Amino acid sequence: MSELAKLALDEDFEEAVKAADSNRWSLARKGDLEVWVTLSPEGHSTETFTARLFWLNYPGDLPPSVRFVEPETGRLGVPAAWPTGPGFRPPNDICANWCSEGYDTHPEWRTDSAIRLKIRGNALLMIVRLLKQELDVNFTGRHRP
Repeated sequence: MSELAKLALDEDFEEAVKAADSNRWSLARKGDLEVWVTLSPEGHSTETFTARLFWLNYPGDLPPSVRFVEPETGRLGVPAAWPTGPGFRPPNDICANWCSEGYDTHPEWRTDSAIRLKIRGNALLMIVRLLKQELDVNFTGRHRP
């Protein structure tokens, strides 16, 4: 992790908490390149989910790891911390081009310009908005193991 990456995330974090649509989420810094975002699918305000966004390099060429956490303990891999719906695979990953886990499952995405995410501008805000959209469109409930 470079100091430049940390400073870039600091700047983007400040912008993301002040964004016009930031009433849909709350953000918390948990590490140099780690942010937790808590949000609810549209129309389901009683269902809140906390996702850990973790970058190896910010903003980087690839998106961050995006996994849901149990907010009380910070544990990953807790099935009940995950939403259900197309693309969500509790407790492991989200099959999407906006999280690093998608590229682990589909290494061919790294070289496919039609699929590979093009990170532009505020990478944090971009990923938060993609996650929000995914929840708004595909949410079918909370995972019940």
